[in-house]
Amino acid sequence: MKTIAKIVTVVCLGSVLCLAETWSGKVVDAACKDQSRGAQPAQPGAPAANACEPTGTTTAFGIELSDGKVLKLDGTGNAKAAEAVKGSNNKSGLMATVTGSLDGQTVKVESIDIK
Repeated sequence: MKTIAKIVTVVCLGSVLCLAETWSGKVVDAACKDQSRGAQPAQPGAPAANACEPTGTTTAFGIELSDGKVLKLDGTGNAKAAEAVKGSNNKSGLMATVTGSLDGQTVKVESIDIK
């Protein structure tokens, strides 16, 4: 009976891990990105490229994918991203690889690797 319980546990854990997805992109201030979505397109020469980079006071983070889509991070991801941003000397252009599951436009973070 114990052997069957162990097998069922391993199979269940394996199936949960199979549902995880991975995204890579630039770490951004998600609140800033939300505000800028309704804004007019940037004019040539405007300094809008770095306008939504995270700072030490950022509380809502997101990952901007290569296609321009921004996925918000859940509370766990926000905490890990905030720790990485505060500990980094280079806050410009931080890149991350996030593993988790997508719930709408928010990633339920299982792991995050910020470089």
